[in-house]
Formats: sequence, C-alpha cells, structure tokens
Amino acid sequence: MKILIVGAGCCGASAARSLAEKGWDITLIDRRAHIGGNTYDQYNECGQLYHCYGPHVFFTNKEDVWSFLLPFGPWVPYRSMVGVELNGQIHPMPFQTSTLSALTGNTHLQTELSAEFVGRASVQVYDLLNSKNPAIRQAGIQLYEKDCVPYNKKQWNLSPDELLTEVLARAPVFIQPQEQFRQEKWQYMPLLGFTDLFLKMLNHSNIHLKLNTNASECFTVSETNTIFWKKDSYDCILYTGTLDELFSFRFGRLPYRSLQFKAEQVDGQNGLPYFAVYYPDERLPYTRRTDYSYLPGNGGCSHMIISEIPVEWRPGLEPFYVIRTAQSEACSEQYRKLASTIPHFYFSGRLAEFRYLNMDDAIQAGLRIAEQIDRAETERV
Repeated sequence: MKILIVGAGCCGASAARSLAEKGWDITLIDRRAHIGGNTYDQYNECGQLYHCYGPHVFFTNKEDVWSFLLPFGPWVPYRSMVGVELNGQIHPMPFQTSTLSALTGNTHLQTELSAEFVGRASVQVYDLLNSKNPAIRQAGIQLYEKDCVPYNKKQWNLSPDELLTEVLARAPVFIQPQEQFRQEKWQYMPLLGFTDLFLKMLNHSNIHLKLNTNASECFTVSETNTIFWKKDSYDCILYTGTLDELFSFRFGRLPYRSLQFKAEQVDGQNGLPYFAVYYPDERLPYTRRTDYSYLPGNGGCSHMIISEIPVEWRPGLEPFYVIRTAQSEACSEQYRKLASTIPHFYFSGRLAEFRYLNMDDAIQAGLRIAEQIDRAETERV
C-alpha cells in the first residue's frame, strides 16, 4: 500500500520507518531542505556539532522508543546540566529549595516544604502560592514574580494566568536536592548527531524522500472535506503539520511562537557554566543560551553559544512552539475533530495535535500512529 507522510521530523520519520518495515511504499515530504525537523544539527567551521533550532537532548522511560532508536546509533550516555539566571545568579535546574532560599533568605524552606507536602517529590508554583504557610507562600510569590511572570511574558507574550496550567507544570520545584536535570532511565545522545540518526532511520528502500516540498503541492482538502490529489495518488495520508493552514483557517488561525537565533564563538573563559541557561529577566532579549562545547565529542578551546530570542510568529516564520490557552485549545479541538472526519487521513505530532511533545513522545506518537494506520488500512483491503 502507498502512503504520503507530510513532515520528516520525529513523528513522521519514525512512522515512515515503521511502515516501511511492514512493507508499505512511503513517500515522505518536508517543506524544509533537511530531515529531522527541529532536531536538525550540523558542524560549524571548528568541527563542533550544534543544534540549529535550539538544544535537543534525548531522554526517555519508554522502552519501545529506546528499542526502536538503538540501531540508529552509536549512542553515548549523556546527562545534561541546565541552569536559570535569577537576580544575577545562575541556579541549577530543575528548581529546588536552594533556589527558593536564595530568593527569600529563608534557609528552613526544605523542612517546611517536606512537612507540608508529605510524600511528594516536587510541587508546582501554584502549590506554593496557595499554601497557608506564610514562608512557603512568600517563596511562591518570589518565584512567580522573578521567573514565571517575566519568562512567560518573553516566551509567549502572555501572563501565566492566560496559559494552560500544564505550561507552568513543565517547571516543577523539587523538595529534595536534585543533581540531575532529568530522571529518565535512558539518557543518551547520538554520537554523530541527530541528522545522522535520521539519515539512518530513513535509509530504507521503501522510503522515498522529497525535500523542499509543501503538502499543497501534493493535495488539497476541499470545503466538503474531500482530498484532491494534484500529482500522484495514495491510499492514505499521515499529516504532521499545522491543521489550521491545511483547512485554510476555517476556524481561525492558531497561535504559534517563533524564534530568532544568534550564534557567537567565545573563548573558554566566557563559556556558560551549564549546557543551557534560561534567562527570565525581561531586560535581556533572549530566553535561553546554549553552550555546545558540552555536547559529546565537542572539544577545543572555543565555545559556540547560541541565544534564542522569541518573536511573534507570522507566515514565513517557523512555528517552533504552539501557544496553549483555553481559547487556542478550543480552536485546535475543532480542527482535530474536522480532520478526524476525512477518510484515510491521519494526523499526529506536535503541530497537528497542537501540544507540547518531548522527543520521545513524538517518536512514540509516530510508532503508534503507524500501527493504527497499518491495522486500519489493511483491514479495508
């Protein structure tokens, strides 16, 4: 059977490989000039590997994802260290009580948090703000005002209250000290980079790759939700792009956020203390800076640092982030329901589902939608 897959990022590429191994004939297209989506990396003139669209580190507790990716190595163990600058000082991430103590001057917060949140490893900023303990509540106010408000204003151009609560939940406060940024079982990096990994993943005789190709060059969806093929026809479609654009903004435009990247090469004395550092301070234009000297295999005396500056998305820019509010969630649900009514049309991934996905989530989504497609379409034959 023949399928058109739109998008050669984590979700689309993993689905393509999975279906290829089941005997499907896959045409995989991407509007960009490269594979791998936002994980795309390359080497600079100093021979250092860097990520073109912001740092990506692989971690997972999903055994099926790790088993799927393992053959596309080689892999090396890697545990990233991340920090955040507050009041001119860089603190380790994730947030922990030492950061709260530095903000408030209260050195007894760990004891007080442990007593109030018995059995919990971490809390959210709203837990702190709603505490009846004045000291804990004051710590929540400091964190909210010094990090949540300015960071979300820079990142999304919104206040925290305008976003879904899950957005803030992505930055918990750990009660006990945490030496590692992530706790997942498998934390590795592909030694030769993510681009090499995806090249190996897509190296299959059943996968036909077409870059610099928009979905609109292959098909359109009519107002009656009928697919019209422009060139070749296929038995079905897997779409991983933006649904509002696909349906000609029938229910309005969904909100996205884009980024500008500024690269600089500095000497070792001016490198960052961590692989990546977040900057909530609104006086600084960037939200995150990444020092790629920390990647496996990147040596030398110089450090390549890339700063990320959030900008308002407009047509022609890359939609790096979906902006999740109650209003955008309702609008995206309309598009998802509409897409679900089209026969032999499947959608998955970060943009199509309009949600945040870590790398392992996106790959697992690709593997699962491939299973769904194979099962559903073969039953119809």
